[in-house]
Amino acid sequence: MAATPGSGRPVDRRDPAWADHVTPEWRPTGRRRARQTAPDFPPAVTELCSWPAQTALLVADEPYPTAVDAVRRVGFTVVVVDPETPAEQLAGLDPFTYVLIGPEILRRDSCVELLEALRDTSPIARFLLLAGQDVDAPTLLAAIRAGVQEVLDPHDQITLLTTLRIQVDRAARTRERVLAVGAHPDDVEIGCAGALLEHRRQGDRVSVLTLSRGAVGGDAGDRVVEATTAAGLIGAQLLLGDLPDTKVSAGIDTISLIEAVIAALEPTTVYVHSPHDTHQDHRAVHAATMSAARAVPTMMAYQSPSANNRFLPTAFVPIDRVVRLKLRVLACHASQAGRSYLDADTVVSTARYWGRHVAPPARYAEPFEVLRAIDHIGGPPAPAADLAPSLGEEGPDRE
Repeated sequence: MAATPGSGRPVDRRDPAWADHVTPEWRPTGRRRARQTAPDFPPAVTELCSWPAQTALLVADEPYPTAVDAVRRVGFTVVVVDPETPAEQLAGLDPFTYVLIGPEILRRDSCVELLEALRDTSPIARFLLLAGQDVDAPTLLAAIRAGVQEVLDPHDQITLLTTLRIQVDRAARTRERVLAVGAHPDDVEIGCAGALLEHRRQGDRVSVLTLSRGAVGGDAGDRVVEATTAAGLIGAQLLLGDLPDTKVSAGIDTISLIEAVIAALEPTTVYVHSPHDTHQDHRAVHAATMSAARAVPTMMAYQSPSANNRFLPTAFVPIDRVVRLKLRVLACHASQAGRSYLDADTVVSTARYWGRHVAPPARYAEPFEVLRAIDHIGGPPAPAADLAPSLGEEGPDRE
């Protein structure tokens, strides 16, 4: 498939060499694993929108069927990008993990600009050159200049599969799993859609848990549809509870529901309402989440329109690259269009105000109160079972 001019969205451009293949049941392993199968959620939670498929791009004139088959067999959807696509038309592409490059395109003057645009769109993408042992030195030099990180023989499927599986498994252990919790449809989008979109750009897996259907603020059916559309635009999984709007409790029922979702998703970062808020549901959700997420390493509180002047953020996420997309996400909530805080000028000016904390590198930002931040130098901690053999039965040395 090639990027449609003006949209960046794929259109069908396949020949038989790009036909679909069966994907075997292989899954990444490791402590911080990427969940590919549906987690087990409590009956009170409905999954309305799942995570989008993982994507790899093929930028080449040739179909490279063996390489495409290998990528699909490790669970990726392959999108073919026409090498002649203007760089400015790639902004609409969803985040992707791999860019498979045909050596024939490296001889073109437009190649570097195209690959730079792809890297800007998805910073975590790994660039792979599809070339055999007979590849010449000028092509390798051009590949290095273009930021290619590895050369793989496109006809050696065993090596392709082995390499891809190792890389996917390594990425699964380092990728963040993000959960954003809100009381009503549009709460999460208002408070941290920019941060969630940035997480997606970085390859993290994002889930949104909305605890009520927002029936007091509009038609519940409409609001659920709007929330589903917004989650799809973010690229997030949407989980919906059915707690009573304006009467959400901070008690054991709410705690248990959130706790069950956290047990299923094992998030490494949680975003939630600030306690400094005039809306009772927001405060209740904050309190319940603090109890339910007590083992989550990182917790951040976002700003709601009803936040009071005790909201004192100390962390700021630059959202310059995604602020326009955040406006599109908020526009999904059409039933709330009359709310002043959803006005595009208000959203942008608020982000500009908070952006002063991260200037000059960025102009727009979202603010957060840091509730908990556990940083493991050198990467995530090893499981206790992995430490035991090296420490011996007596455990670590003590003075």
